[in-house]
Amino acid sequence: MSFNLSFDYYRKKSRLGKLILAILIILLIFSFFIGLSAGAVNIPLNNLIGILLRFNPEESVYAKILVDVRLPRVIASLFIGAALAASGVSLQTLFRNQLVEPYTLGIASGALLGVSITIVLGAAQQPLGPYTTSFMAFFGALFTTLTVYAISKSFGLKPTSVLLIGLAFSFLLSSIVTFLEYLAIKDIHLIFAWLLGGFSSIHWIHIKIMAVIIPLGLILLFIKVKDLNAMLLGEEYAKQLGVDVKKLTQYLIIVTSILVSVSVASAGIIGFVGLIIPHIARFTVGYDNKSLMPASTLIGASFLLLSDALSRIIARPSELPIGVITSMVGAPLLIYLLLKKGS
Repeated sequence: MSFNLSFDYYRKKSRLGKLILAILIILLIFSFFIGLSAGAVNIPLNNLIGILLRFNPEESVYAKILVDVRLPRVIASLFIGAALAASGVSLQTLFRNQLVEPYTLGIASGALLGVSITIVLGAAQQPLGPYTTSFMAFFGALFTTLTVYAISKSFGLKPTSVLLIGLAFSFLLSSIVTFLEYLAIKDIHLIFAWLLGGFSSIHWIHIKIMAVIIPLGLILLFIKVKDLNAMLLGEEYAKQLGVDVKKLTQYLIIVTSILVSVSVASAGIIGFVGLIIPHIARFTVGYDNKSLMPASTLIGASFLLLSDALSRIIARPSELPIGVITSMVGAPLLIYLLLKKGS
């Protein structure tokens, strides 16, 4: 009798989880079309669909806006939102700390240091042209990750040690960035623009890179959901279940760092996505990473798509930095969820 009740419970839970994921997929599709349509120039839905399906080739103005501007930034929003949210879930579960986010390991500070160095050196020292800044951001983020990893390895790659070393590097690099801001006082607005994030500089070359790295990185995170579930109960319990915590820590640091490095190099530092989205997903589907990981990925993509659309609507014909929108929405939402959870 008890077995039948347990089976019925898990079957209903599985059905509910599938229904929620289906709703989240619909939300993602809706957000995708909102992102393509909204902006300084609104593209009507019938024109939008016509251009996408090549039924209305005469819509040249709309087609140019869509193909050259909207489509790459919307795809980038989708990829980066998914990458940051999935990375947030993985790291929060690994460290068993729901206040950890992808930037905690110093990745963001490393990327910003690379950008600051580029700006201080000036345009004359940019061998890759407009992509030099993105390359330096990626290099700075990856260099920081490798340094944190190398130091943490001497401590046995314990999750707590990795977290503390990452925080220490984040503070250290932030102080160096502040010094470089002082040196580049005339161009300080460029550093702040990168710090607040945005998709206005996204080109198809960024999409080509993201289209390879981010889906692959997400797959690599998805295949570790069982190990992540074991980590929810603590390191010792996970070891008893056959999880090599050291290898898992190494694996997740490398994968999430590459995902976040590519994201930051393309669109700057976008706060709160990797922190708040896992909380929303847990509130929706629970703590099981088999449901939590895909739910976070879908919600993160939708959240960033809608945030980007809002950033273009509020201040049009100009646009707000995406980080302003994510912070304005994410901070109150995080406070609400924490209060609700605490009650």
